[in-house]
Amino acid sequence: MLPGSACGHTPLAYARAVELRAYSDADLALTEALETDPGVMAQLGGPIPPERLPEIHRRRLGDPWWFVIAERPGGPGVGTIGVWDSDHHGEHVHETGWMVLADRQGRGIASRALALLLERARTEPRFATIHAFPPVTNAPSNGLCRKAGFALRGETDVVYAGRTLHCNHWALDLRA
Repeated sequence: MLPGSACGHTPLAYARAVELRAYSDADLALTEALETDPGVMAQLGGPIPPERLPEIHRRRLGDPWWFVIAERPGGPGVGTIGVWDSDHHGEHVHETGWMVLADRQGRGIASRALALLLERARTEPRFATIHAFPPVTNAPSNGLCRKAGFALRGETDVVYAGRTLHCNHWALDLRA
């Protein structure tokens, strides 16, 4: 098992010092900053109502596949990334998604965090394929999927936070 794998507790760092660490109770403020920011949430149908934040926070706590992204080891959280079980039109899939604070976007942070997440996921036998569903209008996230080696499977509608979004369906075979 790699240091920092989902079963371990050591943060895993990547070139240029991005770090993934387990999501914890201390990360509620980061969740609020991300999920209620109109700019961060523009592609996802707008900010989440504040009353939904405790539910989102509880769901992430203790999930070994939900991480805080720090721009440098030991630094403050600037985003989140994770893998979760999802149902896509009757098919069970492992889905990934990420968010980065608006003032930290465009710096390659999400790209480096996704590379770390995929490195970690490749060590887990239960993950054969990882899926991503960025809205078709979200050029940065679609570009990140392409850069990370995901294959575009087409367009699809996805429900996120009770909102139907028209998305690209990307998939990455971790065993290839």
